[in-house]
Amino acid sequence: MRKTSYFSVRKVKLQANGHTYFAWKVDGRINGTRHRRFFSKREDAEAHKAVKEIQALNEAQVVRTTASHLSGEQLRDAEAALQRLQGRYSLVTAADWLLRTFRDTLTQKTFAESFPLFLEERRAHLRRTTYQDYKTRLTSFACVVGSRKLSEIGTGDVIEFLKSHKATGKWWNNLRADLNAFFVWCEKPPRKWIVSNPVKDVEKFEIAQGIPELLSAENVKALFAFLETYRGNPRKPLEPGCLVPYFALATFAGLRPAINGGEITRIATLKNHKRIIDLQAGVIRITPELAKTKDVRRVMIQPCLHAWLTRIRSTAIQSFQAVLLTYWRRSERSFRSATIACGTRSSLCMSPDSAAWATRPSRRAIPRRSSKDTTSTS
Repeated sequence: MRKTSYFSVRKVKLQANGHTYFAWKVDGRINGTRHRRFFSKREDAEAHKAVKEIQALNEAQVVRTTASHLSGEQLRDAEAALQRLQGRYSLVTAADWLLRTFRDTLTQKTFAESFPLFLEERRAHLRRTTYQDYKTRLTSFACVVGSRKLSEIGTGDVIEFLKSHKATGKWWNNLRADLNAFFVWCEKPPRKWIVSNPVKDVEKFEIAQGIPELLSAENVKALFAFLETYRGNPRKPLEPGCLVPYFALATFAGLRPAINGGEITRIATLKNHKRIIDLQAGVIRITPELAKTKDVRRVMIQPCLHAWLTRIRSTAIQSFQAVLLTYWRRSERSFRSATIACGTRSSLCMSPDSAAWATRPSRRAIPRRSSKDTTSTS
């Protein structure tokens, strides 16, 4: 057994350079290492002795011989556990917490193994675009933490991932929401693969809603005057006014215009869209199957919208459906040509997620306008 030594102070006689003088010597050992120092005053020596004795007590490594039923390996494990707890908790408290919260699955599933299961289960309940967003963002996160176990992923890993994508504001919130949906799914029964959600403590920003862009009456008039005679590609002309229903619903009813799964596109896919757009009752009924938010919504048909929908012939409506359902992958570049042709820039036409014209009008079909005739948006 190693004994912890204490320090002593005594007066000693010293010689140096042919001179003899007296000093106070502080001497002792800490865990076998000798510590010695000389002072001219006894008060200083006593103060140093006190400091060293406290240090000796703090650094003491006393080995005791105790009768125990534990094996040598178990005793070493207990000592290592107590050293990690650093006196904050007892070994019994730590063991009780482990038995209450630990699950074997916590150390089995990795992120790369888990997120495909999430996508497979949720696919039937998600819109195609939402599913694709989940897949893209979770795959990107898997490139960072894919080989790590779910229980090892912390809040810091999520924040670092968001910062690596230079996400701010709404983009930050969207990435955070997708990761949160996955970890909430992992946390719920019957899986219970994690004890706590690492995304829960990640900051969520409050986004201020800006003032929507407005189109002046002159710009709307010019846009619909062009649309009323527009037939698309001259090589494959459509019915005149085939795109009027789209722009009328987006402009006067405020329906979501995204052609990739937007409300107008979903209405176009219905065999009987008259039950949604009820001109007699003067109402548009947006059902949960059509709405992005899965809520029921009623939109009153204003006189201008009613006039445009009744003015366009049924053949134009059919052409409108064919455009949206057949050619939507040609994106928004042709859609923009209509607004450029009549000198307008509208958020409903120019936004990245807005619908796109299926066919692009030829340059001859686009009337040129002088700068004096162009009216800016308000």
